[in-house]
Amino acid sequence: MINKFKKMAIATLAGGALVASMSANAIVVGGIDFGALGDNPLNFHFETATLAQTLIDGNGQNVTAYGQITTVNGEGSYCAGGGACTLYYIATFNNSAGFTESAGSAVSFDTGMIDIYRADAPLPNLLTNPAGSPGNLIDIGGLTEWARFNNHGEITGTGTLVGASTLSGSTSGLYDVDLSGSFGIGSVASFLNGSSIPDGSGGFADIDITASFSNLRSRLNQFDAAVVDGSCFDGTAGEGDWCFGGTADISGGTFVDVPEPATLVLLGLGLVGLGIGRRQRGIAT
Repeated sequence: MINKFKKMAIATLAGGALVASMSANAIVVGGIDFGALGDNPLNFHFETATLAQTLIDGNGQNVTAYGQITTVNGEGSYCAGGGACTLYYIATFNNSAGFTESAGSAVSFDTGMIDIYRADAPLPNLLTNPAGSPGNLIDIGGLTEWARFNNHGEITGTGTLVGASTLSGSTSGLYDVDLSGSFGIGSVASFLNGSSIPDGSGGFADIDITASFSNLRSRLNQFDAAVVDGSCFDGTAGEGDWCFGGTADISGGTFVDVPEPATLVLLGLGLVGLGIGRRQRGIAT
């Protein structure tokens, strides 16, 4: 029987104007507190969880992913002023290419887009929403858009089949903030345009993302159809099924100009992850 690999992408990445911080070293942007990072070249770090994404099983296909930012620079409570606001994202990756049945080969997407959203209060648990992942997409997409990122170069990744039914993988990618003024908050985009991550070709991106993922049942929404019927775990799931989840780390930086010690007016980032893997059905004997 011919082996069949299933691949997918994880996206694995949400308002207001500039805000004066309460101390010379605290950074607040769009209602998000980035902590006391100092006035040297600014480095920021984000961690996400509850990443969920659809899988693909061929070329010319698209992937959708979503998730929640759980910590900003290591702090789980990152809403300015002690509120309960939370950042979420929705990502799309288009036109898969390079899909083969060769173990270890990579799949790529020619475009990727990550929209970050900000909620004044947390949404219900994404993993237990009775409406499943489709319902989560509607809820997140109805929030206030905070920023958008577009891929900086090709999106690629690889994965590994562990045992008979468990897929694990990891990836990394570069992204640029959208400066068109049509998405998110203009002042947020201006700050996120740090251009501090070398792309290896003489250019610079705004953020660097690394992610890991798997089809571990506890990471998936238990109301998604392919989870309920078990196809996420026996190799029968197909294009568009919500079968993968994981975590991601996002980092970036820019130089900060501090006009006055008592009032630091800055902005910061919030978001996403990307991963691509492959899944193989067992060989019938």
